[in-house]
Amino acid sequence: MIPVARLAVAALVIAAVVDAQQPRPTFQSAARTVMLHATVRSAEGRLVPDLPREAFAVLDNGRRVDLTAFSNDPQPLTVALLIDMSGSMEQHFLRVRAATREFIKALQPGDRVRIGTFGVEVALSPHLTGDKTRLIRVLEEETWPGGGTPMWRAMYDAMSSLDKEPGRRVLLILTDGSDTTSTGERTADEIQMRATNENFMVYGIGIEGTGLAAAVRTIADETGGGYFDLRAGDDLASTFARVVEELRHQYVLGFAPATLDGKRHKLDVKLSSPGLKARARRTYVATPDGAGK
Repeated sequence: MIPVARLAVAALVIAAVVDAQQPRPTFQSAARTVMLHATVRSAEGRLVPDLPREAFAVLDNGRRVDLTAFSNDPQPLTVALLIDMSGSMEQHFLRVRAATREFIKALQPGDRVRIGTFGVEVALSPHLTGDKTRLIRVLEEETWPGGGTPMWRAMYDAMSSLDKEPGRRVLLILTDGSDTTSTGERTADEIQMRATNENFMVYGIGIEGTGLAAAVRTIADETGGGYFDLRAGDDLASTFARVVEELRHQYVLGFAPATLDGKRHKLDVKLSSPGLKARARRTYVATPDGAGK
């Protein structure tokens, strides 16, 4: 006869095996964090960098969420700088090179930049670095005008080059016009979809000419970036400086979404102080992989 104790142990083992084989209910965890980087300006256009957490309200599909992350500390730069080197940029070549050199010289410890060009081909430096000597060498030796304007392909490749980088990732595009040679390769819609889904921030600077394409403006708006159109005689170096000042003084806001439903959610950032306006990404995709980017 089998002892009762042994039968009890056997019964427990069988129950455990059967239980392990039963289908488990699945739950959608909202443990991810949605991150926003917000620029705040006054009605006069002045940067406002010193607001407290309580000044902000973030709305997810119209519903206010609790902030689980907040910082107004100066932010280091992680930037892919894309310079249009198409044939039409030849007249601006020396001016662009000089302004970019000043941009590099103004980098601070912790900043990292990758320089890319698009013209005859799309070329991205392998170096994402804050080493000013190396960056100036890339600028001096690898930027020469010629060819068409494969801007969408350059933006896509630049995003891929920053794909594994943590935190805020910025594309800064300097051009005198619209894409002319990416047809059939990359499109504006594809760039916008990837930038919004993967939380890239896009800035555009338009050198006088045809100006920035409307699609670049739209992408900048949707990602919380910005754009500037320069007129003849405008100082490019000061425009670079304005972009850098913005990037350094953005607020970091984070929240845990209530549900990860796989859908695109609308984001709004409101401020308690009248006369102030915040600019940040407008959407996110509520998935385990996409929400926290």
